[in-house]
Amino acid sequence: MRDGDVVALGQSRAQVIATPGHTAGEVSYYFPDGPALFCGDTLFSMGCGRLFEGTPADMFASLQRIKALPDDTLICCGHEYTQSNARFALHVDPDNAALKQRAGQVADLRRRGLPTLPVPLSVERLTNPFLRAGDVATLARLRGEKDSF
Repeated sequence: MRDGDVVALGQSRAQVIATPGHTAGEVSYYFPDGPALFCGDTLFSMGCGRLFEGTPADMFASLQRIKALPDDTLICCGHEYTQSNARFALHVDPDNAALKQRAGQVADLRRRGLPTLPVPLSVERLTNPFLRAGDVATLARLRGEKDSF
């Protein structure tokens, strides 16, 4: 798959979006009729993937592409890391009221054995420190901190 390709899944069509960072060839699948984004290991709720093959600049550019999608896009991540990501997000952004509220919701959902995903992009814009990073250097610093958190 390459950036800009369109793939069919039954009656649905997905736009392929190149989202390198975690790996060099990472792609995400955007279903505009959902709207939903299947983003693999690029974006997680309140987190992003480790930089195995990509650079901070790659990840930053990929996250900017994701941020450009509509607010109501459901983010469908590759793994359920939300609760551990919430702990890190609160560590780096302790005064964020939306983040505190989301972390409480996540704790309640997990206590009841329920999933925290998918999550609307609008919520991620308010609570995900990697999506909130204003530049490559900030994203690189956050990713480094998360790697050893």
